[in-house]
Order: sequence, then C-alpha cells, then structure tokens
Amino acid sequence: MGMLDHWHPVLASHDLTKKPHGLQLGGRLICLFRTSDGNVSAIDDVCPHRRMKLSYGRVVGDRVECKYHGWMFDGCGDGESPSTPKMHTCTESFDAREEHGFIWVKSRHSNPAFPDINADKFYHLGNFLHTVPAPLELTVDNFTEIEHSGTVHDTFGYDLPRMHEVKVNFEPTENSVRVMNVGPTKVLNPLFRWMLGIRKNDLFHDHWTTYFSPIYSVYDHWWTSPDGSREAMVRWRLYMFFWPVDEKRTNVTSFVYAKSRYPGPAGGLRFAKYLFRREVDREIRQDIQMLEHMADHRPSIEGMKLSRFDKVLGLTRERIARIYRGEPVGRIAVA
Repeated sequence: MGMLDHWHPVLASHDLTKKPHGLQLGGRLICLFRTSDGNVSAIDDVCPHRRMKLSYGRVVGDRVECKYHGWMFDGCGDGESPSTPKMHTCTESFDAREEHGFIWVKSRHSNPAFPDINADKFYHLGNFLHTVPAPLELTVDNFTEIEHSGTVHDTFGYDLPRMHEVKVNFEPTENSVRVMNVGPTKVLNPLFRWMLGIRKNDLFHDHWTTYFSPIYSVYDHWWTSPDGSREAMVRWRLYMFFWPVDEKRTNVTSFVYAKSRYPGPAGGLRFAKYLFRREVDREIRQDIQMLEHMADHRPSIEGMKLSRFDKVLGLTRERIARIYRGEPVGRIAVA
C-alpha cells in the first residue's frame, strides 16, 4: 500500500458547496465536487487535454466542466469533449465518503479498514484542519512526544522543573505505538484550573495510541490526585489525523471530544464549548509555531541527541515507512 491507499479526512463537508474544490494529498492534485444528488466525487485535478485544474471549472449536473475548453468529467473520471464528441478520454478517480463531518478520500484499488472514531459518552466539541509547514515525519514527531509541553503548552502538559518526574511507557505493536505518560501537571490558567477541577500537585495523564493506516493518534487527557483516588471534572479525547500535502507541508485534521462529571446535559460542556474549542485550537497552533522555527526540516533523525521521551520517534518512523508509505522492509532502518 502507498500513501493514497489509506482513508484521509481532507475537507470539512460544509466547505464543499456547489463549486468544485481542489486540494493536494501526498503531492497529488485532487478535485472534489458534489453531484446533483449531493454525493461527493473525487477525481484527478488535472484535465488530460491541456492540464488545466478541473477545480477551476464548474459542476454541471453530475459532471465537472473544465473552464479552459469545456471538457466534461463524471465521478468515475470518464470524460468527453464538446468540440470532438466521438473522442473519449478519462482521468483517475478516487473513492470518497462523508463521515464525522468530513470528506474522506483514498485510491480506488485499495481496501483498508475505515478508521474507528469511538466517542461513546463523549461530547463533540468540534473539528479542526490545520496546515503545518513541515514534512509528515516531523509533524508526527511533534504531536507524539510530550517533553516539549513544559515550554510550549499552557494547558496540556507537565511542569518543566519537575519534568524528570514524568513516567513514560511505550507499548509498540506491529501496527501501532501506544505511549503512556503521567507526572506533575503544569500550573494552569486559574479559570481553567477552576473549570476543570484541578488542584495543586495533581497529576496529568497523557495517553495516546498512533495508528498508521492512515496515520492518526488517539489522545486521552485527564488529571487525578497524586494517589489516583480523585479524578478532575473533565476528560478529553482527541483524534488527530496527519496527512501530507506535499514533501514540505502536512495537514492535521482533528476531531475533539470531552466528557464532564458536572450535572446536566453533556455535563455543562455546551456552555463551555466555545472556550474549550478555542483552547484546543490555541494549543495546536503553539505546536505549529515550533515547527515553523525548526532549523532543519530533514526527516532523518540521524545525528540527533535523543532523550528518554524520544524512543517513539524510531518506532513511528519504521511504521510510517512500512505501513503508510509501503516501502520495502529491507530499505527501512529501524531506530
């Protein structure tokens, strides 16, 4: 399997209207459009006639019309020319489906399992799509290690002077990597500390599992008393999907949920939805700022001085190469 053989959440459903929409996935130009019945189609965004972007055109019935010369293509990529009716042409098409408020695409010939987003008893706070100015591997590196939380983040993370107390455990499998962290929480904004029910000396628990078809991590965040007898009032669950735009940019699609022990419908989360959404968005943007200022964007980890938190880098690198990119096992150097 190659990169395009996995399901990727590429566009919020509400962003695809009556006009076609162009995007890039793994360096490949893809045109999304809705047919007359509202279903989504995905085809190559390059007209085989003169290489115009089909997404620059318009949708006519169940086909997209090229703006340049009026050639028409349906959702299977079959096309025709108005000036030469007997000429048949075609362009590549992709599988597309709508789930969880997003449009997902993959190649036609692959048959991977669709990612399981299990948000049972969690309240949906919202979805995000962020673009990161860094290659796929470096983006995954950033979002799958916690050492940087002491300096970069304000809410989800650990107290920098006590970072040495954080316990980290790794549970890799053939197709996934699970990381479990627990340690002294950082000092939070007083309003958030009160709303979340976090007390002085509480422990922050940060567990996640990364999968590689497609590449996504499932995060669970919560706080407890030092002895574990009391849990704070709000627990978080995030699904973050990492998909390359090209060799230098990566998109991150996030599905954000929370669960509250406060009484009432959704534990009062409806009233705090805007504030919590903004905080998650801000935390993600803080990660992006770090990647913007990297001195070296090469994906290789050779020559780096790595810490005890960085074991995950080699584990994820091997699975990205083998499972997601489909590289031959003999070519993969496992760190």
